[in-house]
Amino acid sequence: MIAELARRMARSLEVVSVSLVSFVPVNAARVLACRAWGATIGRGTAIHHGLQARACRRISIGEDCFLAENLVLDGRGGLTVGAHVSINSGVQIWTAQHDWTDSDFAYSSAPVEIGNRVWICSRSVVLPGSRIGEGAVIAAGAVVSGDVAPWTVVGGVPARVIAKRPRVDRYVLNATANKIWWW
Repeated sequence: MIAELARRMARSLEVVSVSLVSFVPVNAARVLACRAWGATIGRGTAIHHGLQARACRRISIGEDCFLAENLVLDGRGGLTVGAHVSINSGVQIWTAQHDWTDSDFAYSSAPVEIGNRVWICSRSVVLPGSRIGEGAVIAAGAVVSGDVAPWTVVGGVPARVIAKRPRVDRYVLNATANKIWWW
């Protein structure tokens, strides 16, 4: 019982400390806080304020990613984000939830994989077990609960294909250069 209490306290400390440090106006401090809890974060990734991260040790983010304001990144089930990914304000990415069909409302988790060059627009929600293919765009407010094919645009609740995106073999976000006060 004491060991379980200690684990819960450590998880709470992680969420609170990463959240608090995310309000320090220095990108390096934000990245360092996530890395201190075990996250893998690639070079040139920019993290805005208001980040809420769970189980950082199971979060991997590629290089040159742009993480906007007020995000929830849940690593409990495993979260992998590719390179050159833009995740906009208010996005929630969940890898764990409760099973509403289970009589005990059991906890369940499944990894989320986000490919390279993905753009997840504001206030979208990505649910456990989702895989978002390279170059896909998730429209604002969409709810993703499964696979998204590469180079497609999805939107709605639940998210459905609404367009094809032209393939772009190379682009760079230059995420950390977009704010003058980021070091």
